[in-house]
Amino acid sequence: MDDERGRLIERRTLAGLCDDLPALRAYFAAGTEQQRLLLASIETEARARRPVAGLVARLLGAGATGTSRNLGTGLPGAGPGRADEESFGCPDQACDRVVAAVPAGPAPRCLLTGVPMSRR
Repeated sequence: MDDERGRLIERRTLAGLCDDLPALRAYFAAGTEQQRLLLASIETEARARRPVAGLVARLLGAGATGTSRNLGTGLPGAGPGRADEESFGCPDQACDRVVAAVPAGPAPRCLLTGVPMSRR
């Protein structure tokens, strides 16, 4: 895999992780200790802005065929229904996540770092 493709995959994975983090935490809270530790490790690596795509694939069960569940599909709490008046993005532009917020409401925070997201 070339470097540009790898960076794109990492940015998309990080965006999906940030977007689905509450659902992932809730879903794997009832999972095995190994799953909970792996999710905690993924969060630590993501906060440090180190690659997480391989770890996320392992957490979500990538098979020998390379297929896996994607972030944002089939997890509790993931889905549409967001305001579209104001958009906010990753505070340090490490990922492509964009969050729509309630107009004139508070800026959402990055679920990994706790830093307020940047207006887009």
